Amino acid sequence: MRNNQLSVVQTHKTMEQPQYSKFSPITIAVKKNAKQLRLNAGYSMNEGARLLGISRKQLEDVETIRNYGCHLDLELLAKMKVIYKTSLDQLIGELSDDYYSEYYVRPRKRLGSKAR
Repeated sequence: MRNNQLSVVQTHKTMEQPQYSKFSPITIAVKKNAKQLRLNAGYSMNEGARLLGISRKQLEDVETIRNYGCHLDLELLAKMKVIYKTSLDQLIGELSDDYYSEYYVRPRKRLGSKAR
């Protein structure tokens, strides 16, 4: 495993923090890997955004793990693969073999939501 990839175990530990509740562990891994791949390719945030055809703010939302913004779609992942000269495996990271696990599930409850 390369340094810029997260293991499934590391990602699950990251998910335990409440600030990450909006995203599934796989989304968190992809966001972190996307940022690391951009940095490894030597692109600034402005240059990365220009190459991807999105705004700097959109790229910031893609790379951040705060509880807002995502903008991850297949077309953007495909562009990252080409621009950052990487494989989708490296972008996505290691995957859990249990496709029913919480690793693939995006939490639906918002932070601070209360039962009605």
